[in-house]
Amino acid sequence: MARAPGPRTRHGKNRSKLNALKHGIFSSVVLADESSAEFASLSKALLQYFKPEGAMENLLVEKMAMILWRHRRLVAAEAAEIQNRSDFLDWDQQNLQREEAVSMRSAGAFDAELGLIGGIRNPEILCRCLELLNELREGLASGGFCADRDLPILRKIYGDANHLSKTLYDDYYCWRDTAELSDQDRQEQGCATPEQCKEAILIAVDAEIRRGKRFQKESAAVEAKRTKLEVLRHGVPESSALDRLLRYEASLERAFDRALSQLERLQRIRLGQAVLPPVRVQVET
Repeated sequence: MARAPGPRTRHGKNRSKLNALKHGIFSSVVLADESSAEFASLSKALLQYFKPEGAMENLLVEKMAMILWRHRRLVAAEAAEIQNRSDFLDWDQQNLQREEAVSMRSAGAFDAELGLIGGIRNPEILCRCLELLNELREGLASGGFCADRDLPILRKIYGDANHLSKTLYDDYYCWRDTAELSDQDRQEQGCATPEQCKEAILIAVDAEIRRGKRFQKESAAVEAKRTKLEVLRHGVPESSALDRLLRYEASLERAFDRALSQLERLQRIRLGQAVLPPVRVQVET
């Protein structure tokens, strides 16, 4: 039985040039999660541009397609390196803050000299301070002054009562002591009634809650701006990853230049044109 003569028309020959790309050694350059159709389209475009003839010219064009495909993968890898540093920056920062807050609690920071108020730059700790202040307010509003309930909350927030600056501690002691005066002492000194003392401490607690929420809002704005700047700073890969990517890019460019130079020499020889001598650069150190 006679063997098929193969494609005879120019269209058929151009189509057959892609067979090696679909079934040959260069087809393995396409990874499982990459598009074989896009690689074939790239190869076809190069074949149409360079119009190779003969096995060697076709092989060099196929090699150039492989190199360009790997360069495309390099660009994707560079983007992934940048995204890996910037896309999860906010998430990592939140986890760090959460771990810091847990560490303070487990280390007994509630009983430290400054209390939780000393760490309110951490959003988790600030949020906890506001929760405790609201808990304090609810207790005062419903049951009035109760040292056994109120002082542990104040100690968690402000630590020891001996502060150089005035805190809610001082307001609490002042209004509690006034509320506990006898009726005779209150009349003689012209002090507020227990109900008036309760209203006064609630006003002081509300003012502290407002200050905390204002600081929370300002801190969130500052952190958002800081995160935006950090994302811009992370717009390039880390030095180790960048060096690795640049070395790989340089090797791809050298390989492409060699393949292109070899193809041009073969085509000049085939067309009977003058062949320029190869340029060799030797760097001495």
